[in-house]
Amino acid sequence: MNRIFYILILLTFTTCNSIGQKKVLYHEYSPTASNWNVLEWNVKKPKEKKWIIRETLDDKGRVIVLEFLKNGELITDNLCYLANKVKFEYKENQIIETLYNSDQELLATDCEMWYKSIHYLNKDNQIERIERFSKYDFTNISKDEIEKWKTEWAPELRIEKPDSETMLQVDYFYYSFAKMNGIYPVSENFELNKAHYYYKDEPEKTSILNGIKN
Repeated sequence: MNRIFYILILLTFTTCNSIGQKKVLYHEYSPTASNWNVLEWNVKKPKEKKWIIRETLDDKGRVIVLEFLKNGELITDNLCYLANKVKFEYKENQIIETLYNSDQELLATDCEMWYKSIHYLNKDNQIERIERFSKYDFTNISKDEIEKWKTEWAPELRIEKPDSETMLQVDYFYYSFAKMNGIYPVSENFELNKAHYYYKDEPEKTSILNGIKN
């Protein structure tokens, strides 16, 4: 009886421990003059690579953290508008993407860049609109400048909806292999065209096409 009880306890502990674990993927990338460029998905020996994206997934196979590493640490000499860490949250009809420079949310006053985007999905996982939010450091900035930052240069809230020229996607899903458990949400009008120059690259192009099909 004691032996059976011990086995049941062990099985329970093992199951709970497995559920609590998060899967981590590693991809090789290269910084370019204006962006990150994925070179290879799912490298087997990430410690041997200088530039690595560390991708953490939740138990539903969705990316929850992307970290852009240089020699095993978050890259620190990146362009100001490129996050070196990105976090994702998932709600019933939302994907929330938050951009960081290490542990600091991106500030608009550093590079006119939003720090958080909320993507609203319909029942078909198409993006119907995006709300983008900016944060600021107004130390030693005049009231006139503050007003311009909030209303003109990098508004506190910007809403994007799809139209003939605006096609919506989750920006940093481009660097994720898992995406939303294989799904790459886009707006209904989304097309791969020459304006999206980076779609020519592999392995990103195939990964995105497969995600759109899903």
